[in-house]
Amino acid sequence: MLWAAYSDLTRYLLPNKLCLAAAALYPIFLLTTYVDGDGMPFYDILMSVVIALVIFAVCAGFFALNIMGGGDVKLIPIVALWAGSTHVLPYLFITSVVGGLIAITIIIINRVNRSKYYKSSENINLYVAEKKISAVPYGIGISIGGFYVAYQLFAGFNQTIGI
Repeated sequence: MLWAAYSDLTRYLLPNKLCLAAAALYPIFLLTTYVDGDGMPFYDILMSVVIALVIFAVCAGFFALNIMGGGDVKLIPIVALWAGSTHVLPYLFITSVVGGLIAITIIIINRVNRSKYYKSSENINLYVAEKKISAVPYGIGISIGGFYVAYQLFAGFNQTIGI
């Protein structure tokens, strides 16, 4: 999740390697739930997959409308897969609120920058606006929501093994 936040903040990019790594670790997580004999029920696993697929379909629609980036479309459902039916709604809420706050911050920065014009030269009265930020690093919101999910899974795992 730190990798996602940093990469999206600095390069507006959520690498495929990141999404593949997060997805590949899920079966390993499922195996760890069977360590003490209390594995995750098949119904819960199936519900997690269905929820992730539905979220992917919705996000793919947003991508087709040029509302979301491709990395966000891949990472949001992967974290939702981990969240499962128990934690998916709080995860989506946290991700949406943090992402929305970042978007509002970018809008405010753009408005402030638009009001700051400067002369391009002392001899020419041509005013130039500063560069406008158009992308939203939504990976930060996804990461914070992912940290919530990771904490909840860790706390639940510790309760089942008696730590």
